[in-house]
Amino acid sequence: MNQSTKRTAALAIFLSTLSAVVFGIMVYQVMAQGDRLVAQIEMLQEQNAQEASYYRLQRIAEESSADREKIQSFFLQKEGDSIDFLNSVEALAPAAGVALETDTLKSVTEERGTTWIEATFSFSGNRHNVQNFVHILETLPYLVRLTKLDMEAQSPALWRATVVMQVQVVSYDK
Repeated sequence: MNQSTKRTAALAIFLSTLSAVVFGIMVYQVMAQGDRLVAQIEMLQEQNAQEASYYRLQRIAEESSADREKIQSFFLQKEGDSIDFLNSVEALAPAAGVALETDTLKSVTEERGTTWIEATFSFSGNRHNVQNFVHILETLPYLVRLTKLDMEAQSPALWRATVVMQVQVVSYDK
């Protein structure tokens, strides 16, 4: 082989090697950028999912506001609301045909931390009206539990009942 052929072969080998190295570096860069792109796409998908979840929760919160307000009305928000509760019970008594007396009103806290307003009511009237008023107390639109009920006949036309009931107080400030 002559000198020019050797030079051309060496140059060809050098250029082929250089091309292979450059091609290898380019493949490595493409792979690295591809991995980076995949990670960014995953982050973007996660961010889009979080955003969609946020908007879905916001929509649910807006759509359920009337339901939540209605549910919230079944609870006393603070102990001071017991006055409104008593007023509503006292307003129901004449309409039910009974004479109502509020005997006691106190706050009771259970071991679990649940607070109840406990009220003791005495009322009298004919048997049907007394039983009807007990039913009204049981179905008041609050979270109510009757813990004691005593009914007795004072005379054939007059019945007297004593009811101890508790209304739950729910505070969202805790």
